[in-house]
Amino acid sequence: MNGVAAVRQVLIADAALTALVPATRIGAGVLPLDTALPAISIMSVSANDLNIPSPATTRQVNERVQVTVMAESYLSQKAVMRAVRHAAADTRPTVSGIVNVTIHTVTAGPDFMDEAASIYLGSQDFRVIYNEQR
Repeated sequence: MNGVAAVRQVLIADAALTALVPATRIGAGVLPLDTALPAISIMSVSANDLNIPSPATTRQVNERVQVTVMAESYLSQKAVMRAVRHAAADTRPTVSGIVNVTIHTVTAGPDFMDEAASIYLGSQDFRVIYNEQR
């Protein structure tokens, strides 16, 4: 979950984003059903380690992390998504437990709506590369 933790850390540290979505509504994994909107869910999509024939004390991990924005309106969803990209894209945060962290944007997902719940959704994937202890 280190890639998820890295992305959450940069998101909750960004004042422009937390002005739109309080840090308490930016979480790892599935958010509780009663979470107020707008809210942000952060989940790992995939990860792979760089296999080194002669193992060192650390290994490089390349993780794809998805950030999903949930909002009450399409305009709000788009505003939060812009703030998410601005907060996390092309950053090099310092994250406890991992080193040499770099976060880049990759694929943006589609905009969609859960009509039954009246929630507008959109996603942005990030590539998080870091070294962790073996």
